[in-house]
Amino acid sequence: MNLEKHFLPDDIKRASEEYWCVMDLLSMIMKLTNEGNIAKAKHLSTDLTKSLHALERMSSKKYNQEKFSELLLELSQRGVDVEIVRMHLNER
Repeated sequence: MNLEKHFLPDDIKRASEEYWCVMDLLSMIMKLTNEGNIAKAKHLSTDLTKSLHALERMSSKKYNQEKFSELLLELSQRGVDVEIVRMHLNER
C-alpha cells in the first residue's frame, strides 16, 4: 500500500503501524483458524476491526482535506475571496 497516497503526512507513521498490525492479525487469524482455534481467531478479529477503523478514519481525513482544497481552488478560480470563506468557517 502506498501510504502517502492514502494518508496525511502527519498520519503516515501511525498508518504504517496500523497497516502492519492488520497484516499480522490477518496472518494470525488464518493460522488459528486452520488450527481450529476459532475462539482465539474471533477474539483477534476484534483487534483487526479496530485497526481497520483507525486506517479508515485517517484515510478519510486526507480525502476530506483534499476535497476542501479542491473547493477552495474552485472558489478562488471563480473570483471568491478564499480568505473571507476561511474566516467564516473559523467563526463556527
